[in-house]
Amino acid sequence: DGVNQNYDGWHVQRNYAVYYSFHQYLLQKGYVVFAPDYRGSIGYGRAWRQGVYMDVGGNDAKDAWMAANYLRTLGYVDMDRVGVWGLSYGGFFTLIAATDQPTLYRAAVDVAGVVDYAMYYEDPYHGGWTASRIGTPEQNPKVYAQASPLSRVDRLARPLLVLHGTSDVNVPYLHSVRLIDELLKHRKGDLVSFMTYPGEFHYFTREHVLRDAWHRVEDFFDANLRSGTTTSQ
Repeated sequence: DGVNQNYDGWHVQRNYAVYYSFHQYLLQKGYVVFAPDYRGSIGYGRAWRQGVYMDVGGNDAKDAWMAANYLRTLGYVDMDRVGVWGLSYGGFFTLIAATDQPTLYRAAVDVAGVVDYAMYYEDPYHGGWTASRIGTPEQNPKVYAQASPLSRVDRLARPLLVLHGTSDVNVPYLHSVRLIDELLKHRKGDLVSFMTYPGEFHYFTREHVLRDAWHRVEDFFDANLRSGTTTSQ
């Protein structure tokens, strides 16, 4: 999982309560939930917080892979039935996981994730923020290349669910549209499901949207993690 733990400031954001409550729901349904504080998260000092400076989708992603491998040491975790989900930067992480480590997880859920940081940089609203974090594409081409799951969708091997609101200004809806288009170009349409929420923003706020989104994620995980053979493909 990846969600909002890399926010600055006090831990009082509404999003914490809304999205971490979904973890509680999954726990009640019998899932084991692991939410690692990967590099860039708050609460572990300045060096850890700044560990993603000029390096997104690199060492922080390795932290997530290490977390997944830690699950192998737990006797009650079936590594053939592990899924990953994330919102926003966590959605980007999910897409990195699904394309860089295509068989590590059995199913993945991306909620409003960035699909390509060069595309994010080119957006007038987000260019300055992106440059302050990882420089420009000309200054830091290696990181921009690693921060582009869009360019590696041909490696997708497991089911992917994508959720996005059309009025998202944090990560424009066009990111998910581009993602779906690239997946179709690479004949991966049978692996992806896409749900659009008209008028919804980056963090879903309306009760009926949240209800639909979380039930949709639950159904997706149930179908792909609880059902079928446990033999890795």
